[in-house]
Order: sequence, then structure tokens, then C-alpha cells
Amino acid sequence: MPVDDALGEVAGFVVKEVGGFVVRQAGGLVVDLTVAHIFSGPTARFFHGVGRRSIAILTLGRWRIPSSLRTAPRGQRPRPRRNDWVALLVGILLWIMLFLAAGFLLAHWF
Repeated sequence: MPVDDALGEVAGFVVKEVGGFVVRQAGGLVVDLTVAHIFSGPTARFFHGVGRRSIAILTLGRWRIPSSLRTAPRGQRPRPRRNDWVALLVGILLWIMLFLAAGFLLAHWF
């Protein structure tokens, strides 16, 4: 019997460690893919648009952020300004809050 208990302990330890490793790697992959997707061109433009429109609505039009589709001189890359980053962050946070609110409402109703 003691050999069976020892083997069971070792097997449980190995399964727990391997399972933890797999979960950590999968979680890291999900985070990496999400960040890469959010900061890709079209998705970032979407969140920037959501953020700048919501800022304009929340401030009743007093603070407006220009569109991210502005042109840059030939041979130069457009450089994001601080308000571009603010609009992107507000858009991402607003979208997350929207989905959390919808999830909580649906979980509460059902």
C-alpha cells in the first residue's frame, strides 16, 4: 500500500505542475494575441474612434480629439499624439466596461 500512495502522490504532483504550466502558457498566449489584436491597425482605429466619440459625448463637445486618419508629409510616418493614446485607452476601457455590464446583466437575469 505505501508504494501505491507514493505513486499516487507523485502522479498528482506531476499532473498539478504540468496542468499549471499549460494553463499559464495558454493564458500568456491569450494575453499576447489580445494585445497584438488591439494594437493592430484596423482594430486600433476602431477603438480610437470609439474613444474619441465617447470623450466628445461625455464632455458635451468641449474636448474633441481629431480623427486618426490625418495625413503625414511624404516620407514621414504619422506620430500619435498624447490625445490619440488617451482616446485609444478610453475606447478600450469603455468597450471592456460595456461587455462586463452586459455579462453581469445577463448573469443576473438568467
